[in-house]
Amino acid sequence: MNEEESNIIQGVRYANIQLSAAYPVVSAYEFEFLKSEELVREFLDNCTIYMIVQRPLTYFDSIEIRDGFIYFEIADGKNQPMKCRIDPVAANISLPGEKLYVESQFFSETPGTVQPLRDVAGIKLFKEDGSFILWWSPQKLLYEYVVDDLRVETTDDADPLSFLDFDVLYIGKAFSQRVWNRLTGHDKMQKILTVQNPISAEPAARAPFEIALVLLKVVGLTDVPQVPYTDLGSTVPPILHDIDLDDENALERFLCETPIALGDEAMTREVEAQLINTFQPKFNDVKFANYPMIEGGMRSKGYSSTKLAIERLPAFLRTAHHSVAPIFPADDDD
Repeated sequence: MNEEESNIIQGVRYANIQLSAAYPVVSAYEFEFLKSEELVREFLDNCTIYMIVQRPLTYFDSIEIRDGFIYFEIADGKNQPMKCRIDPVAANISLPGEKLYVESQFFSETPGTVQPLRDVAGIKLFKEDGSFILWWSPQKLLYEYVVDDLRVETTDDADPLSFLDFDVLYIGKAFSQRVWNRLTGHDKMQKILTVQNPISAEPAARAPFEIALVLLKVVGLTDVPQVPYTDLGSTVPPILHDIDLDDENALERFLCETPIALGDEAMTREVEAQLINTFQPKFNDVKFANYPMIEGGMRSKGYSSTKLAIERLPAFLRTAHHSVAPIFPADDDD
């Protein structure tokens, strides 16, 4: 090595991408009318990754409003029903003495009109003057219960996580257009709704009710530079960056300046490819067998490898190849 080359050292970059679920798991049936709601669209605005998933039909059962409480069960015909009671006052839904009215959406073709209401897909709560308060699907209520600390009284043996397990059928990205536009008329979604059989034994079970969406957004990027590069036996060829120590600012630039901005399409491409390669969903034709050697991913920005971290995930996700458990945000008081 000559004297001129002796002042060149080499470094590498690694990336950690943080993901978060932006909204509760939403069924394909619900998505059709939710995508037109402006408030929901605001939640989904930055979602660039979606998973099409399936679990047995989940529904509300035995709904009653009496003695100032809302009584109901969450059921799926497979697990023990989760018996629940909500005090609307304690849950900051209504004021003391205020009457509530329930409007229900039913899976069955012959909806009930008398309490207790059975086989209910969704609940809307209204004040006595008819003004809207909120709506719940079973998944939305479970999300608010386990993630957002909605005050729900349950029996000691209740297991909300038993209703939060999903098979991953397809993973896609929606970077260049809003996720609700990407999924409207989506050929894979239509194929899944057409050919995928229901997995529930419930009479009302149909694929559009069981097929659901997990919507993810990139919420953070941690840049991890390493100088000098040390070969730790990685099977992935490193991308080496020359740092000229004769340039007094070169090392600082390499250590402190991240070469990619949050929201860059390379992050979405990387997340999609890594998730598909890991889960191997059956409806994805391209499985990215050569990952991380993909077009337009994080290696195109100079990163040798990328790790994913999900910060907020309200579900078990699984295929025959991989599974992840629910990940809930840490308590703010911790």
